Amino acid sequence: MTINIMLSFAAFGLILFCFKWRKTGTVLIGLAVILYGAIASGLVPDYLMNRLQSPYSSQLQTPLEDNTAFIIFGTGTQVVDERGQKAVEPLAFSYAPLLAAAAMNRQCVDKGFSCKFIASGADVSGTGVSEATAIAVQLEKAGIDPASILLDEKSRNSWQNSKNTAAILREIRPARVVLLQAAPMLTRDLLYLAHFGVKPEPVAAGFLTGSHTNMSSTALYFLVTDVALHEEIGLWRYTVYNFMGWNEPRQPELELATSGTPAPSVKPASAQ
Repeated sequence: MTINIMLSFAAFGLILFCFKWRKTGTVLIGLAVILYGAIASGLVPDYLMNRLQSPYSSQLQTPLEDNTAFIIFGTGTQVVDERGQKAVEPLAFSYAPLLAAAAMNRQCVDKGFSCKFIASGADVSGTGVSEATAIAVQLEKAGIDPASILLDEKSRNSWQNSKNTAAILREIRPARVVLLQAAPMLTRDLLYLAHFGVKPEPVAAGFLTGSHTNMSSTALYFLVTDVALHEEIGLWRYTVYNFMGWNEPRQPELELATSGTPAPSVKPASAQ
């Protein structure tokens, strides 16, 4: 995204310069150079990621409760070669929330709590396996009881993830809701969920940074900037849609069960 913007500035500036609009062309070319320097130096990606990630923690802020529902949104699937055979796996961003889910499940089991894990995401990538199913398979490999995993295989974007997950939560009525998500994506997901009446406790399952890592490079800085801009654009779009009246009506706040109340029986969807 950012590379395309810079190239557009530079190309348009060069065209204007050649057609005697030299001042305007020089300004656009200069903007492209400044933007490249600001990103390649780490200033822009560090600022954007700090805005998105700093409000969140990787830990629950209060002790775990019985009848807790954990939300995991899909971030895509990919087809990989495993010893000559094709396999479908979640994208890299999915594994930090999966690891967090496994840790939360261990706490639930140790304390004898009933916990649910909602995996949300359709087959957006066209791999033949939905994001929800790919997540569920990994959760089962991590030792989570398949009966504790609920699937939403209809959602094709974060807005639908939030809407359909809210519907599942109203059906199972947990005592507490926790969102397990990569830190850069938490702000937008929380905003969308709140629109549908769900206000979960966020747990930042993995942070993204371009600086202070042995993998720091110009390419990584551009990747971080693109991720941050994608999230910021989602926030701006929500604000514009609200102003124009294009968003669906807000839903009433989710009514949570009192702690210790057994969760309603809901048939889990198979991940096989």
